[in-house]
Amino acid sequence: MASVSPPRYCQSCGGALLPATPHADKKAPYFCAACAQPVYLDPKVAVAVVVRTGGGIVMLRRAQKDQAHGKWILPGGHVDRGEEVTTAAVREVREEIGLEVELTKLVGVYSYPDNPWVLVVYEALANGGAPMAGDEALEVAEFAVEDIPWEDFGYQSTADAMHDLLDDQG
Repeated sequence: MASVSPPRYCQSCGGALLPATPHADKKAPYFCAACAQPVYLDPKVAVAVVVRTGGGIVMLRRAQKDQAHGKWILPGGHVDRGEEVTTAAVREVREEIGLEVELTKLVGVYSYPDNPWVLVVYEALANGGAPMAGDEALEVAEFAVEDIPWEDFGYQSTADAMHDLLDDQG
């Protein structure tokens, strides 16, 4: 996922943000020049889902023009502020690949150095709808475990989650 630009204005008063002087006690990286409010850079939360059907695992080939364009990824996306993570997971699957799902377990939580995203990955069973490419997918395909396109994943988190899930299941 792409990096996020640093903030420029205070969320409390709208004043300009300035870099804080580095301290050993790890104070906030920015402060407001107007109200002196410290500003912390919170991570961005996203979800992804390993969707299982009777024949395998459903993935999509990413349509968005970024480093994962044209690569295979799990359906998923941003969690909206105030939205439950599980609700976001079900919503993203419906939007991206047209399936209704029931979440069955948490696969893992993934974060990487110098990346602002925290990814929460679930496993789910498809229980309605039909696989179809939404606006963010070039295509949707179902893969048997032995046919998973490991060399063509768009994100490290996709590989990590798939390994964790499949290793856990033997």
